[in-house]
Amino acid sequence: MTHSTKKRTPSRAARHALGLALAITGFSAQAQTEAAAPQPMAAASAPAEAAPAATQQTRLRFNRGTYKPGIEHLRVVRRENTINNVAGQVALNVAFAVLAGGVGAQGFSKDDLGGTTLEELKDDPLGVNPAMRELNDALSKVATDIYRKRAEAALATALTDGSTPEEIEAARQIPKEADTLLLPGPWHLVYENLLGSDELFRLKFGADLGRPGFMRPPIECRYQSEAVAWARWQADNWQLLREERAKAVEVCTKFIAAAPEKRW
Repeated sequence: MTHSTKKRTPSRAARHALGLALAITGFSAQAQTEAAAPQPMAAASAPAEAAPAATQQTRLRFNRGTYKPGIEHLRVVRRENTINNVAGQVALNVAFAVLAGGVGAQGFSKDDLGGTTLEELKDDPLGVNPAMRELNDALSKVATDIYRKRAEAALATALTDGSTPEEIEAARQIPKEADTLLLPGPWHLVYENLLGSDELFRLKFGADLGRPGFMRPPIECRYQSEAVAWARWQADNWQLLREERAKAVEVCTKFIAAAPEKRW
């Protein structure tokens, strides 16, 4: 018995289903390949700008200098301070004349007298020498700008002269303290007239930038108010003193800030 073998041809529907399955398989494989492929790396960020540390501030060092303790608070120089000093000076001159066989006179200024502190302002920030805080704060901003410029110049040089990473980092730093000092001047209410009975006083304030030296004297600022009656100084909880204090700080800030950068 002879069996005939006939090759069966897939139907059109079967062929369509097969093609669809292959297409789905190919799409799935491509999707898996794309998912597995590493994503392109984000463009490298631009190198950080070579600049000194932005947050560091350079403070001026407050130094009492030759002033005796007490300059930190407002003091009042009255007539009796001068009278007492004159009496002491006369006694000293008489003693000197006896010992040396001559007369030796030493002059003085009322501005040099220490005076006395005001009990009313002993614990009030109003009585504190503004050179210690307000003036220091204002001038420290100026110092920070100056020292930042110096650091920028030093860093630019260090980046091109073969400096080590440690040297470059050191050049980037802005010092916490300035090389120069902030020295106090007067902070007194001083009587106006030795003779008479008026009660006029002037507010006197001052500050110096830098150490005194033979070739480089300090930058000196001096401020004094108009002569005003003592009662006006005390009025309205020392309101006039507050206003004059602010003026003194403003005047000395502008004056000292204008000093050449090499003096800082």
